[in-house]
Formats: sequence, structure tokens, C-alpha cells
Amino acid sequence: MEAIHTFDNDFKYDNSKKYLLVLQTGSKAVTYAIFDITNKKYVGLKHIPFNSLPENQIIEFIKKSLEEDPLLSYKFSEVVFQHLSFRAMLVPESLFDSKNLRAFLRFHYDVDEKDYIHFQELKSAEAFIIFTVPVQIEDLLCSKYPQVKFSHHTIPFINSALGSKESKDNSPSLHIYFANNFFDIMIVRNNKIQLFNSFFYKKYTDVLFFIANILNLFSLKPDITKINIMGELDEVEQMKSELKKIFKIINFEKFNPVFNYDLKISSLEQHRFANLLNLYPCEL
Repeated sequence: MEAIHTFDNDFKYDNSKKYLLVLQTGSKAVTYAIFDITNKKYVGLKHIPFNSLPENQIIEFIKKSLEEDPLLSYKFSEVVFQHLSFRAMLVPESLFDSKNLRAFLRFHYDVDEKDYIHFQELKSAEAFIIFTVPVQIEDLLCSKYPQVKFSHHTIPFINSALGSKESKDNSPSLHIYFANNFFDIMIVRNNKIQLFNSFFYKKYTDVLFFIANILNLFSLKPDITKINIMGELDEVEQMKSELKKIFKIINFEKFNPVFNYDLKISSLEQHRFANLLNLYPCEL
């Protein structure tokens, strides 16, 4: 993916205290956007992709990007951060226990003892999401932005799915978020989550294989099941072509119409950045 650096002509460095920063890191890119709180407008977006690196080098690249980018040296009114990671677990509120966060995650993943563990309530899902943030990144962000709020990419993803018109329908909807070398998949029917899971993949044919299995497992009919896609998807044209052979209704996520956007930001492939730009309402 190409680098992106686009800012509204009205963006003023000396007005940083009226801006909110939404920041995202992952294994392939560092991305952030700047939101003008007064005018409810996203006025800037920067996307810094990098080639596949070993995990220790990824952390060092992210730290270097956060430390050396002059735009990130300003004091913002608010800062919200999310790290793209499959190490997260959705727990029904009836089973949630804040004293056993590490135990919940260990049920599915290897958890670094040094990493910080967070949780956040998802009222729309009647559940909690438990997730980790790499210790090096969290320590850096806390020193740089004492007011930083930590989130997870699944939070705006789930809230967007449950807030869509399709979620209230009797007919099921399938929601997919592509993040680096894995994707999250969710089935929603009657505003309830029937499935939420994450899978690793190497190419788009792997994704099609998982989708076919889920359709069979949950007896979903492709002609009435709506599919919604967001995130950074390689081989996007091939994926579109193959999905059209399966589903009649395919939607690529758009930006939240409640907010305003710089024209250059609006002209981007919105499904790539919708999850990041939808993060702020989740933190209100």
C-alpha cells in the first residue's frame, strides 16, 4: 500500500489543542488522523506503510515513527490509540470478571507477561472486549500523551456492525475486517452477534475458504446474506470478483456521515480507513 499524507488547508499547527488525534499501529503500517473537534471534521490523515518485518523490528519501527514525526510532537486535546492485533477476546457480560483478564486471554493466545491488558465494555454487544497492547508502545505513548485512551480495532468494527440497518433485519449479515495477516469475521442477526472469530490468511483464496465453511456451518444463504467489508485488503479486485459470484449484496464500509471530511480524505478508498475514523465516536 502506498504512503498517504493529506491535510486540509484549514489545518493549523498552532491550533493543536482544538484537535483530537486518533492513532493506529499494526504489523504493516502506522496510521493517524486529526479531528477538528469544533467543526466536527477530519482535517488530516497520514498513512506510513512498511514491508513485513520480524516482530521485534516492527516495534522499533513504530517507536521510531512515533518519536520522529513532527506532527505527533504537538499537544492534542485528546488522543485515542488502537493497536491492530488478533490477541483479543469478546466475553459476554454475564461471564466477565475484571480480576481474570490474563486468564481469559490465555485460553486462546500466548500472552507476553510484560504486555498491558485492557478491557472495554461494548454495551451494544452486551459484552466486554479484552485486549493487549505491547509494553514498549504503551510506555512510549503514556510518556508522550499522558491523557491517551487505549482501544482495540474490534471495538469500532463491532459497534459499526451492530449500528447498521442490516443488523436489525431478520436476514443475517456477514461482517469482515481485514487487518494485516489476519481478518475478523462476524455474523449478526436481529442485532445479536451469532459468531465472532479471527483467522490468519496468506491470500484471498484462504479468506474465501473460511467464508464458504462459515456459510455451511451456520446454514447461511448467500442470496439473502449481506456482506460488509472494511480494512486493508490486498488483492482487493480479485476478492471483489470472487465475492460477487457468491453474494448478491456486497458493501464496502463508508465513513460515518455524522462527521465532515477533507475532500482528499473523502476521495480515499473509505473501507481502508473507516474503522480508524469510526474510533472516536466509540470513545465519546
